[in-house]
Amino acid sequence: EKKIMREKSKEELTELGKEDALRSVMYNRLLGSGSYQSYDMRCMVTGQFGVGKSSIVKLLAGVVIPEGRYSTDGISLVEGRCGLNVETRSWITIDPETYDAMDVVYNKVLMTTTEEDKSQRTEKPHKPVKRISDETPVDGQYKDNNQGDNSSQPKASKSILTCELSTKQPEFSSLTTPSTSSVPERQQSKQKMKAKMTKEEIRKKMEKVLKSGNYKMKVGRLIFWDFGGQYVYYTTHQTFMTYRALFVVVFDGSKGLNEEIPDVLCFPGQHITPTPAVFLLHWVNSILTYCKVVYAGIPKILFVATHKDKVPTDDVETRRELLYGEVEDLFKDHEGRNHLVLDKQIFINATDKTDPEFEVLKETITELTFDHPCWGEKMPNACVPLELEIAELVAEGKQILSLNEFEELNGISKVSVLSPGQLKDFLHFQHSLGKIVYFDSIQLKDYVIINPLLMVEVMRSFVTDRGFWPQKKRMQEIFREMSESGSICREDLYQIWAQKDFKAVLPFKEFIFNLLIHLDILAEQRRYDTNTGSRLPVEKFFVPCMVTTRNTTSFMDKECTADRARCFAFVFKGTVIPPALPNRLISACLSMWAVRTYEGRKLLFSGFIVVSLDKAHDIAVCVEGNKILLYLVHRTSAGLIVPDIATGIKECLVLTMERISEFYQSTIHAKSVHQSPFHIEYSCSQLKCFISEEEALKKSEWVCDEHNLTHRADNWVVWNQDKRNKQCDENCP
Repeated sequence: EKKIMREKSKEELTELGKEDALRSVMYNRLLGSGSYQSYDMRCMVTGQFGVGKSSIVKLLAGVVIPEGRYSTDGISLVEGRCGLNVETRSWITIDPETYDAMDVVYNKVLMTTTEEDKSQRTEKPHKPVKRISDETPVDGQYKDNNQGDNSSQPKASKSILTCELSTKQPEFSSLTTPSTSSVPERQQSKQKMKAKMTKEEIRKKMEKVLKSGNYKMKVGRLIFWDFGGQYVYYTTHQTFMTYRALFVVVFDGSKGLNEEIPDVLCFPGQHITPTPAVFLLHWVNSILTYCKVVYAGIPKILFVATHKDKVPTDDVETRRELLYGEVEDLFKDHEGRNHLVLDKQIFINATDKTDPEFEVLKETITELTFDHPCWGEKMPNACVPLELEIAELVAEGKQILSLNEFEELNGISKVSVLSPGQLKDFLHFQHSLGKIVYFDSIQLKDYVIINPLLMVEVMRSFVTDRGFWPQKKRMQEIFREMSESGSICREDLYQIWAQKDFKAVLPFKEFIFNLLIHLDILAEQRRYDTNTGSRLPVEKFFVPCMVTTRNTTSFMDKECTADRARCFAFVFKGTVIPPALPNRLISACLSMWAVRTYEGRKLLFSGFIVVSLDKAHDIAVCVEGNKILLYLVHRTSAGLIVPDIATGIKECLVLTMERISEFYQSTIHAKSVHQSPFHIEYSCSQLKCFISEEEALKKSEWVCDEHNLTHRADNWVVWNQDKRNKQCDENCP
């Protein structure tokens, strides 16, 4: 009996030893300089308004659909409601009452077994996706030096939607965790921030997670972003879209793709009939424009047709085949076709949770998630303690930290301290992951938004559809003025933020205001004193995305005529330009020149603006289809347009458009080498036909096919004056 007891005791000690060893391995991983695999996926659901996006999201997340129809105000997030078992790929519903953001951080680090540590397993549980570039992208992926030559990797096509990217990032795996002794005690005693995490607290929390066994389940999170479909929200979507997500584009399957949608405002410059096809093109072009290109064919875009209940049961399959045949035809020559998932043909009743198509949708989302290169990517362990501190502050309701507070939080950590360089890398890295918002520019670098959801609240506070306007009379007046004129006073915006729903914004109103200007959601109209050259105070700021009124003046017919104007165009690929691009160009024009008043109205409308350059010249910007047209209008005659002025205007606007495009194509820590998303064309003397810049500069004259008229090079030479000339040409006006 004693022998049996001794053997039993030995077994218990062995088990305790194994548990201690496991705990030691996990603890070292949590605080070490290695990396762990992170399983998070954002599923962004987009589409025209009223097609059932919110219903789909709620049913996927296990949320009860309320009776009646409720529009989404801006963006709605569903987080912590469902996930995927990494090993079995099963769909798991999470009890929201037990969801804890800090547990998520722990579980992601601690859910690898000891055996996996010993084998130093780095393979992902799905087929690898090749990167476009041979370099390591900034998103935290690590290049496998044993993979050999990457020359067989698929290359991106040269277009606005897919471009070749070369990036280089710091090796986060080399981050060290210096001792807290590097921070003097006197300095620590003066800190305002208090560290929440101690090594003992982390150890206790870790032991609790280990004993529960939940870490072995390996549940990856699915976070659903439900984008409002009304036009006014479109420009704000650029802030949140990322290649790290999976996109679902929803459309009404009870209508044909070319069937007219009544009472719907189409896009700026789109005078064609609004149809589901136009909106599908808009969403695909917007997603692939706003998402930085890092991997070939990523992000993936899945189409889902809804309103199956409006189609007779016997006609459903015929309708499905017809719908997706039209989708296939719509994108057959699209340059972003490799991003599109066209073989699933999901047709769903978004109000019926028993519809078997929901299981097909879940299986498809699961498949696309596991095929995504960011699912299971390696993340640096050295950043985890600071992530835990941030998660704790967010849980307490903190939204923004000053950079000083952030540095203090790092400096007084009782677990590990990042060096100043590592901390800067941490900020950029977490921003690229969408976990924080940080811009290293002069006016913005002093604050860090630690809860990115605050930006959703900021956007919807004033960029919102009429149905969501506040009820108070003064608020109604502010929103009506903004909708009609596209402008808002700083103090009026502060009044909006003084409302109860936006109290978290108000203490940081100046920082948030500058951030909105940085993103061109607001446009600052800079003016200078002609005598002193000093900046004049700005009373009103423009909100281009809130302007929905079309140009109904006679300016284009009476003033911008063939005998008084010259024109060139930015021509984009695709039939619909994402609204953020022309809106940002309009914002740039507003920051440089004053809006022209004509027929008693300021010439600022949806997709259209006229600004005064001087007493003789006006500049008109007009969106038409896939072109942004730039007109230089002389008050008397086009022959009197000064070539130096025209050349300067063109250079300024081309540089502005290039920088706007680079905003979407560039990545943190890297500058991309990519094909320009647009090319330049010059108009004929009648302002109707266009010739590409490349072709025009080789010719002295051109015969347009449509009018069979001969046009001289004067029409485009005026935009390309040789700056080396010290004197004007003989025929210069």
